[in-house]
Amino acid sequence: MAESFRQILMEYQNRVYNQAFRMLGSHEDAEEATQDVFLRVHRSMGEFRGESKLSTWIYSITSNVCISRLRKKQIPTSSLDKAFDDSGDSLFDIIPSDCADPSELLENDQMKRMIRDHVRKLPPKWAMAITMYHFGDRSYEEIAEAMGIPKATVATYILRGRNQLAAELSKVIGPARA
Repeated sequence: MAESFRQILMEYQNRVYNQAFRMLGSHEDAEEATQDVFLRVHRSMGEFRGESKLSTWIYSITSNVCISRLRKKQIPTSSLDKAFDDSGDSLFDIIPSDCADPSELLENDQMKRMIRDHVRKLPPKWAMAITMYHFGDRSYEEIAEAMGIPKATVATYILRGRNQLAAELSKVIGPARA
């Protein structure tokens, strides 16, 4: 059992940390959440019945830990000086990144940060669904299973979150450019 937990830890620790960081916005909070997740995984390994994929079970625990942390305290927004993770695959792919002008690159980077900050201000369940879908490349089915909600509710959370993001961002940057 110790060896299998060690394998699980090695395989999933970076994914769990990245998911927690995307939700919580702080390296320190993400590290603490990751520790909490793997403590729960270790304690509950005997309860895992294999009815879902192991990854889904772990993301469900991650989701619950992050939502609990968000509810316990108001997470401060991130500074615009904070670095992003290196993944690059996200909702922000819609923002052009092939521009050669450094000022445009800086503007795009600031836009990405602003979007992430606004995602963190959404209701925790909406933020989790959007984060798992856009930043974690999870399907609606995987998110539904991880969050313990129907697939239709996932779609609703993502739609409402996107609408709220669009409304908030339009206040900051104005209406969409044609």
